[in-house]
Amino acid sequence: MPSFSRRNLLRSGIASLGALGVTAALSACTTTTSGGSTTYSVNVTKLLSIISSIESGLTELVNATAVTTVIGTTNAATVTAAITRISTVTAQVAASAASDVTLTVAQNWVATAESAASAALAILQDFQSVLPSPVNTIVAAVAALLPALEALIGAVSAPATTTLTPAEAQTIIANGLQNA
Repeated sequence: MPSFSRRNLLRSGIASLGALGVTAALSACTTTTSGGSTTYSVNVTKLLSIISSIESGLTELVNATAVTTVIGTTNAATVTAAITRISTVTAQVAASAASDVTLTVAQNWVATAESAASAALAILQDFQSVLPSPVNTIVAAVAALLPALEALIGAVSAPATTTLTPAEAQTIIANGLQNA
């Protein structure tokens, strides 16, 4: 019989909602065809929201003593470098929030942010067994936002299964390491 922990409840009860969250993120990119010409419009505000949450979650983790003492200074520096790359993308997206951007520009932003976040997550996930539970919850929340980020511009053909919806992941990140 499975144990009824908060983590197991989130994993099992919300897993089915993950695909819905990714589908909702897809609504941030619209396609319009007129006169044989197709135009893709990217919701830059939605893109900014997701990238900002990823940056915020990773920043909180790398600034937590409970994390840096476990992963070490070299790994912390690598995570910080990844956050710097994400921060650059966040600034570029924020500067364009009031304007239209091409799909190529949005894809480049997503590719850069996703690559940097994946590098940081790989380090953090290597230490999951020794990191405190609240840290692992934020790691999972950041990881849950990556498929939503990719789906936002149609970078993935099929929605990935995640344990959290983008909204749930952003809420976890916003709440931070309250219990660490």
